Parts: sequence; structure tokens; C-alpha cells
Amino acid sequence: MKHLVLMVAIAALALVAWRGSGEDAAEEATSGAEGGVFATIAPFHSYGHVHDADNVEAMRPRVMGTHGVISSGHYLATQAGYDVLRAGGNAFDAGVTAGMALKALKMDYAGWTGVAPLILYSAAEGRVITRVGAGTSPALATLDYFLEHGKSPVNNALIPADVDVWLAALDRFGTLSFSEAAQPTLRIAEEGYHLYKMQKWMIEDQMEGILAFPYNRDFWFQNGVGEQKLGDLMLNADLGRLIRYMMEAEEQALAAGGSRSEGIRAARDAFYKGDPARDVDRFFREQGGIVRYEDLANYESRWEEPLGTSFRGYDVYTGDGWSQGPRIVLMLNMLENYDLRALGYNTPEYIHLLSQVIDLAMADAHKYVGDPDFAPAPESLYEKEYARERIALIDETSAFQDMPPWGDPAAMAAVADGAPMSFVMAEAPARGSMAARARAVFEGKAGTRMSSGEGDGSAHSIDTSSLNVMDGEGNLFSLTESDGHTFTPMIPGWGFGLGNRMGQFNLDPELANVMAPGKRPRNTNAPLLVMKDGQPFMGLSTPGGDQQLQSLLQVFLNVVVWGMSPEQAVDQPRFGSYNFPATGSEVNTSPALLRMEDRIPAETADALRAMGHDVQSWGLWNWRACAPTVTWRDPETGLMIAAGDVRRETASLGF
Repeated sequence: MKHLVLMVAIAALALVAWRGSGEDAAEEATSGAEGGVFATIAPFHSYGHVHDADNVEAMRPRVMGTHGVISSGHYLATQAGYDVLRAGGNAFDAGVTAGMALKALKMDYAGWTGVAPLILYSAAEGRVITRVGAGTSPALATLDYFLEHGKSPVNNALIPADVDVWLAALDRFGTLSFSEAAQPTLRIAEEGYHLYKMQKWMIEDQMEGILAFPYNRDFWFQNGVGEQKLGDLMLNADLGRLIRYMMEAEEQALAAGGSRSEGIRAARDAFYKGDPARDVDRFFREQGGIVRYEDLANYESRWEEPLGTSFRGYDVYTGDGWSQGPRIVLMLNMLENYDLRALGYNTPEYIHLLSQVIDLAMADAHKYVGDPDFAPAPESLYEKEYARERIALIDETSAFQDMPPWGDPAAMAAVADGAPMSFVMAEAPARGSMAARARAVFEGKAGTRMSSGEGDGSAHSIDTSSLNVMDGEGNLFSLTESDGHTFTPMIPGWGFGLGNRMGQFNLDPELANVMAPGKRPRNTNAPLLVMKDGQPFMGLSTPGGDQQLQSLLQVFLNVVVWGMSPEQAVDQPRFGSYNFPATGSEVNTSPALLRMEDRIPAETADALRAMGHDVQSWGLWNWRACAPTVTWRDPETGLMIAAGDVRRETASLGF
């Protein structure tokens, strides 16, 4: 009898899959005894967990807690932050501890050191605030220099922001010393961790770049080139040396009668003003680079009010133009004008609308968004009236065949006078113009080696991880960390690098994000913080380059429009537009391109192709569709949930 029941269930599931997608199939599936879960799975041809509030057989547990929850891009970083929460630390103690550990574990994706945009909610201060997490360009990073020499793994090194971000957050909002928060990272560096699947693939994929720098080669191929195996112990004794150097500076400050804050400051200064900074100067001079000691010694970030907007009762906050955060404000302002539920979930009409809104946001960001210290955005760019003007360009039946022209927020015009009508490679600017010189650099005519953002298909562009923490006191910590050190040089003797982030500056002076000395690039990283009725509701961040805000938009809508739980929201099949120049580029190399995971039905893809989208498959599950980590709080009960995306090696814990 048991075998018969099993056979009937399998047959029923096969029948639903055979019937295909659409309302008729769903209605037929729900008409029998095997409705519910089967009816939900059928339209998506799913090979994994699909949203169903009554499904008790989820792919993984729902991680919940009332004291604290955490999700990050590596299980050991999650464990490190979780241990801090269990020991009585707050979300900021746990976030900084996990953030430092995460970067020691993911030197290929997000290593010591690089960018680290942070947004948080402090219950004690009752406010949302950001720490500017993009470092500044060196004093020698002029536009003329890059137009002449091009972008390269050495030239693209940006002053690190993450050490400043960690220690500023720990000082202002945490309770631990630097030495206490850094202990798990020190242990990981000196005792090692085990080489895992994605990192093994990464170093094999990036082998050519790694071998260009002897110190990188010795670090990544500790058992010999080509001899790496899953489970190999990965050590970074030199990073341990750096951490101990910073710890000693803190200890000396405390021994001299200094406060906890003064000790943390001493650890920070040891990095930016001590021997590591002097060796950075020496190394880049030897390599013909442009980073100097003074660039690090003079670096200081700041706390800043977030950028934000409202969306149907939720307040969504992010970083300013030194991040990609402004894109989500533009997208939500446009989407608020539509009844999304009436379109149906992941229908052709729904995906088409979101993709067109994304393209419009990308166009305005491409023109107007950059470091606000150098290029303040037009005041009306983020106004909802302007969003209503922009959506007039959307054709419900026809897709943009190129990135649409940017608008003119000052004039409340959907299209700006003189805005380019094409951004594709074939449409060359006038010879001799600055735009033509910028395009020549992109095409490699100036000896360039491009990197325009993680996950965009470039062989030299893969980086980023994320983490999110909530605690029972009502604090929320959301961080996106980036800059891997495979094809970018690490500093001999210290176990860290400076990343490749200046590759995300533009070289066209007509754009807000154009290269300039002392400027922050509009880097692709942008954590989000969502408030509901004045209380923290959700934190979201993800790797994924120019796909980051697209994936977070979909996860956010899955929760607030479609009523999904966090883990259900991140599991849904995703899509992503590539119909724009990648960050740091002036050229659209993928016009009309829309990538989709195949758990979205083939019929939907065909309908989108009929609208003019160049739909390409991401397969059933694809890490390039991003890997958000999320924390969520029930506004009524205070119960918290943490979730991480199964597309990459995330891990979540709570209690």
C-alpha cells in the first residue's frame, strides 16, 4: 500500500509537470487531492523549493530567533558572529566580528581589504545611518593618467574602506575591543580553513591572473600550482601578522591609559599609518602603480544620512552615489505607480515591467549618480513626480532594444535634450572626443584590462560577499563587502591586497562617475535596510555586481508584495537585465539582454522574446543571479528570521 501511494504521488507530480504552465494547469492541479504544493510547483517547473506558506517540507530550516539572527556568505563567519551574539554582544559586535572573518575566508571574492558599504539601525540612537564604505582614489589617479595608461590590476587599486568601516562601527555602536572582535579572524588566518567548492573553482578560473604575481601564486597554490583539492587547509600567516600588529597597537594605547575608543583608533591607525601602509607604498612604486603612503595615511571616512524612499508603507534606505544604492530608489519610485499583484507573479507582463524599470534606473544612474562630494545628483532625481515622467517611456508590449536615454529631472522631462539614443559598441562617438578616448580604453586600445563588476561575465570581475545581523534589542546591521585578490596583487609580507575597484570609475567626463583624484567610485555594492512603522523590518545585501539591486528588488517585492518569508523569497527563480553599460564602462555590449533561470516557464521566456527581449538561460539555479543574505523581523511579535541564498555557500543561524 505504501508503494502504491508513493507511485500515485509521483504520477500526480509528473502529470502536473506534463500539463505545463498557466492558469489552466494550476486549476487542474488544485482540483484533485494533491493540490496546494503541487499547484504551486507546476507553473515554475521547479526543481527546488517554491513559495507555499503551507509547505512543511522546505529545502532547509527556517532560522529563527528572539535574541539574535545572522546570515553571511560563509558558515565560519556566521558562526563567529553567532558566538558573539550568544555571549551577549549586540548586532554591531557580531557584524564587525563576522565581517572581518568573512573577508579572511573569501580572499578570492571579498578579501582583506576593499570596499564595505554599511547601513545600520541603532535602537539606542533611534536612527538609520550609513558608513561610507567606498575608499577614495589616490592623489595620482587623474583622468588623463587613465586615458593614457588604461585600467589594470595595478592601476585600479583603491584605498581600502573596510578597516575604517569595521572599527568605526565597533567604536560607536559596539561593546568589544578590536582584539576581541578580531580573535576569530586571527584564528582563521593562522590555523586555516578548508578550501571549499566555489573558492576552488575561482582560483582555477583565475589562474592566469594569480600567476602574474609571485606572492599571489604562493598564497593561492600553497600545495603547488594545480595541486589544490577540496578540503585543503588554507593558511594566511601574513594576515595573522597584520592582525597581531593592529592588536599590539591597541594594547599599547590601553596600557598607556587610553579608553576603548582610543584603543580601537590605535588599531585603525596601525593599518592606515603604520608599517603596512609604508609597504603598500613601496610595493606600488615597484610595480609602477600610483598608490602612495599619504593616500592611506590621510584616508578618513564618515557617517552619513542614508538615501531613501517609501514604498507602500515601507521605508527603504541605502547608501548615496558612492554606491549603487540610488538605483533602488529610482526603481521603487517608478514601480509604486503599478498594481504589481494584478500582473501576476513572474508572468511575462511582470518581468517585462520590472526589466524596463530597471533599464530606466540604470540610464539615470549612468548619467547622474556618482560620489556626491564631487557630483551631487539633481535634487529632483529621486522625486516621485520625476518617476512618473520616466515611466511614460515604457511600452507594455515592446522592450527597450538598448539602454534608454537618461531623463532630465531638473526639467521634469522623460528624456533629456542631447541624451544619447544609443550606447552600443557600433555607435562610436566623434573621433578625438573625450568619450572616444574613453571608449578606446574600454576596447583595449590603450593596453587596458577591464573589470566592470562581479558577475557581469568578465573573466576579471568576480568578487563580493555579504552579511546581515539583527538582535533582540532592535539593532540591524547590513554590510556588503567586496574586492577579491586573485588577479589583483596582494602585499608581500602582509596577506592583504587593495582590490580592483577603481575599474568602476568611468572615463567619460560627461558622466557623474568619471575618474578624479580623491573621489569614490560608484561601486556596485549597496546593502538595504527596510523600516516598517518606525521599526527595523528587514536587512538585505548580496554579491552580484550590476545584478545586486535587481536581485534585492525581486526579493524585497517577494516579501512585501507577495507575502513570502525570507527564505522563500530568496529561493524564487530570478531574472536580470544586462541592457546597459556595466559599471565603469561607457558601452552597452549586451543590448536587450535578459537572463532568466529556467524554473521560470519556457512559455514565459517565449512571450518575452516576442516583446523584443533577448532572453538567455541562466539554467535552473545560477550563482550569477546573486546570493542575498537577509534578516527579517515580525512587526507584531518581534520574532526574527535569517536567510541566505542557496545559490552560493551562505549560512544562517539564530537563537
